Amino acid sequence: MRIGITSDIHTDISPANHKIVKHLSDIVQDSEIDVFIICGDISPSPLEFSKTISAFQDIQCKKLLVAGNHDIWIASKNGYITSYQKYEIITALCKEHDFHHLGDSAMIINEIGFCGTIGWYDYSFRSAKYKIPYENYANKTFGGSIWNDVNYAKWGKDDPKVAKSFEDDLKNQIDSIKDKVSRIIVTTHHIPFRECVTYRNDPTWDFFSAFMGSEGLGKICLNEPLVSHAFFGHTHTEYNIEIKKQGNGDLSSILAICSPVGYLTEPPRDLEEYAQNRLKIVEI
Repeated sequence: MRIGITSDIHTDISPANHKIVKHLSDIVQDSEIDVFIICGDISPSPLEFSKTISAFQDIQCKKLLVAGNHDIWIASKNGYITSYQKYEIITALCKEHDFHHLGDSAMIINEIGFCGTIGWYDYSFRSAKYKIPYENYANKTFGGSIWNDVNYAKWGKDDPKVAKSFEDDLKNQIDSIKDKVSRIIVTTHHIPFRECVTYRNDPTWDFFSAFMGSEGLGKICLNEPLVSHAFFGHTHTEYNIEIKKQGNGDLSSILAICSPVGYLTEPPRDLEEYAQNRLKIVEI
């Protein structure tokens, strides 16, 4: 099985982010992959989100997706809906364009299970180096800078509870299919492993690393013997590393992969070549 992965297309950020979609679509079409996965962050606008995934609609492979934090943002004028409702809207948009939203349910393809969730953060990735009060993390502000989820993510409960609810969703998905598959691939938007969080020994940068994901996501993956791969986004940094599990066995490690487009406010010289490099292909 050939699986193509990308994330963080952010078509609302710049003209280059918008233009790269056509290149990605052409590359996916030409790559003869069996499964295409977007690991979140397409656009906060449902219309832009829909237009973006429609570019892949006619490609003849299985297409999977998890929402990202930007995708569930609520504009102030639409403040009467919640991010949970936006999550349900994303599921409906995926169905319209031949994508399967893994945040809604797992999928089995040729005896391989695909499970997923947006995930969230509970500050478990915060750096112990700094004695920053908990209130700063809850308010998502430090040093005059702000994490924009505080303005646009409307879950109606605090971050650790949101993170736990999505971790529970992932665990339930895994439990629902693990007796029917030979291996499981987990897809999240937020980062599941501390090894994939970038720290710079800079208080402001490292403060915002607390919003990258949660240790709970990683523990679920590590505790399930069948999980062989973890695909994710959110960080805008490419990762392809092996995370060791405890014990032995055929699946004694997890391959953690992130292949993001990121913010293209300064466009690459060759957008097509950049798109080619942003589609990571994994063969299983």
